[in-house]
Amino acid sequence: MEIITVFGVRWRVAPLWEVGLTLFVILLVITFFALLRYNQYLKLKKSSLEQLFIYKARQRGLTGYQVRILQHIVTLSKLSSPEIIFINKALFENGLVKFLQYIAKSKEITEDLRDIFKDIVITYEKIYNPTEYQEPLNSIDEISADTLVCGYSNTGRAFLAKIMLIAEDAIHCRYFRKPGQLSDEIITEPVTIFLFRNGDAEYSFETEITAIQENTIVVKKPEAIKRGKEVHHPFIQTLIPCSIQKKKKDKEEEEAIIQHDDNEPVNGTIERLNEFEAVVRVEKTLQYQYEYTLFFTLENFKIEIVSKILASRTITKEKIIYYTFKFIEMSEAAQNVISKYVKERL
Repeated sequence: MEIITVFGVRWRVAPLWEVGLTLFVILLVITFFALLRYNQYLKLKKSSLEQLFIYKARQRGLTGYQVRILQHIVTLSKLSSPEIIFINKALFENGLVKFLQYIAKSKEITEDLRDIFKDIVITYEKIYNPTEYQEPLNSIDEISADTLVCGYSNTGRAFLAKIMLIAEDAIHCRYFRKPGQLSDEIITEPVTIFLFRNGDAEYSFETEITAIQENTIVVKKPEAIKRGKEVHHPFIQTLIPCSIQKKKKDKEEEEAIIQHDDNEPVNGTIERLNEFEAVVRVEKTLQYQYEYTLFFTLENFKIEIVSKILASRTITKEKIIYYTFKFIEMSEAAQNVISKYVKERL
């Protein structure tokens, strides 16, 4: 069908089916681009959530390997927001059961189960017990309930469990596997129990399993516990100019220092820093018996910290000395500035 315009031009009139087809194609194109934009939005959101997840994991001091373990647990748990695992202990424990089933079937994982389980224990404690300092344990009875531990024997058998009760002669634990998945043969073998206390150290003790009942393991209560590697807070690399001055303890010492002209500031550079210590490069010898005040500026904030020397290392050829200072006294504002600065760069 055609119509003639006022200019005498013949114009074809499309039938209804062609109009419908054209509108359908246009709708398809609009839908395609809308879905494409939505897909890009989802990818960007996923990437942002992953970056936030890694940032929070690093904030808690997890190593790269421990972050990967945590990512596996999150993936197997099918969490829409990965960072929620940092505030929900039950999600971690439920995901842990799935992770154990995964590594039992996986042929890609070649690491010793003992090492994997130790990293899981450390990861759990760093996330859910973020204590900066704890007094060392003196006995088994001081271990708190709900502490995650791993046990292993010399034959390669290993398990993860949570302490539920410390009785007079036994420790009752709930282990993270289905009943029957842990061989009864482990009862005849000596086992080592490993645990980690954030802000303190690693601990272990030798014992034996006396009973396995469904998801409960009962181990003999040992007489002693062994304190292992202490917790060391990770350093970040820096180049921060600083000055170091001997702290004056009293008026008599101050007068002695003035007489010997022994309190001139020493210039140095902070090359490594964490929330509790600093490694400073200087060209002058300092004395271990004194306390020193570190002066430096961080994020436009002037900081003064009373410190003491823990260790030193000398490079003779370059006449450079590296001193490790432990922070003793600082203001709360200075502590917050250093903590924020370090965590953002881990």
